[in-house]
Amino acid sequence: MLKRIIPLLIVVSIGFLTLFGHFINVQSIQDFVNDDSTQWFDIIASFSIFLGVLNLIKLQSLNIIRKKKNWQYSLLAVLSFFLVIFAGFFFRGTNYVELSGIQNKEELSFVVSKLTNSPQEQILSNINSAEAEYEIPKIYMSESSAESLLNELLPFAESGEVKQKKWGAHLNTEGSLFYWIFDYIFTPLSATMFALLAFFVASASYRAFRIRNFEATLLLVSGIILMLGRVPVGALIPAWIIGYICVLGIGAGIAPFIKNRQTLLGIILILFMINTGFAFLNDWNPEAPSFLFLPNLQNWIFTVPTVAGARAMMIGIALGIVGTSFRIITGLERSFLGE
Repeated sequence: MLKRIIPLLIVVSIGFLTLFGHFINVQSIQDFVNDDSTQWFDIIASFSIFLGVLNLIKLQSLNIIRKKKNWQYSLLAVLSFFLVIFAGFFFRGTNYVELSGIQNKEELSFVVSKLTNSPQEQILSNINSAEAEYEIPKIYMSESSAESLLNELLPFAESGEVKQKKWGAHLNTEGSLFYWIFDYIFTPLSATMFALLAFFVASASYRAFRIRNFEATLLLVSGIILMLGRVPVGALIPAWIIGYICVLGIGAGIAPFIKNRQTLLGIILILFMINTGFAFLNDWNPEAPSFLFLPNLQNWIFTVPTVAGARAMMIGIALGIVGTSFRIITGLERSFLGE
C-alpha cells in the first residue's frame, strides 16, 4: 500500500508546488522551481539513463548466452558499448607536441604544412602569433607516435614536450579515439540509416499520394509542388505552363457539376485563351504570374498552410500535455506507478 501512496504523494505535492510556484512571489519557492527542481530532474534522469544501460546490457547478454536469433548483433552491440565507454572514460588518445623557443620558423612551417595538409602561410602566421609555445595542430592516439614527431621537430626549436588534452576536452578533439569512432563509425551508420529511410518515405508517399478522395488529391498536388519547387528544374518550368495545368485541374473539378460536355469544353478553352493572352501580354515571362511560379508557390505553401497546420498541432500537443499533467498531479493518472 505504501509503495503506491508515498510515490503518489510525492508526485502530487511536487507537481502542485511547481505549478503554483509560477504564481506565488516567494523567493524560496521561485528558487526551488527554477533551480532545485530542475537539478533533481537531471539527477533522476541520469539514474534513469544508468538503469536503461544496465537493462540494455542485460537483454543483449541474455540473447548472446541463449544464442537467440541474430545473437551476433547483440554481441556487436555489447562490444560497441564497451568500446565507446573505454574511449570516453579510460583512454584519451589526444597526444600532441608543443614546441618552445622556435628558431627556424620558415622550415618548421614547411614541415608542419606537409604534415597537416594546410597552407604554409597559415602555419607560419600561427607560429608567429604564438607567444611562447606553439602547439602542432595534429593529434596522435599513441604517445609513441607523438614522441616520434617530437624527435623529428626538435631541430627547429630549443625544446619540446608531448602533452595530452584535458579529460572531457578529448571528446571534441579531432583525432582522438572517441572523435574517430563518432566520425568514421557512427556518422556513416547514421547516414546509411537515413539513406534507407528515404526509400521507406518514398514507399509511404506512393501509398499516401494515390488519388482516392479530395484530401489525398490535395496532398498529392502539394507534394508535387513542394518537390518541384525545391529543385533547380522547378525554376525552369514557366508559370504559364502551371496556368495550363491549373485550367485542366479546374476542368476536372467542375466536370461532375456540368452535364453538357460541350459547355465544359468551351469553359476550358476560354480559360486556356485567357491564360495564353496573359502570357503573351507579359512577353512569355516564365515568372509571371508570380503566384504560379513554382519556387514562389512552394514557398507560400511552406510558410502559410504548413506553418498554420504545425501551429495547430502544437496547440493540440500543448492541450494534451496540460490534460495529462493535470491528471498526474491530481492523482487520477497512475501509469507511472505501473498501474
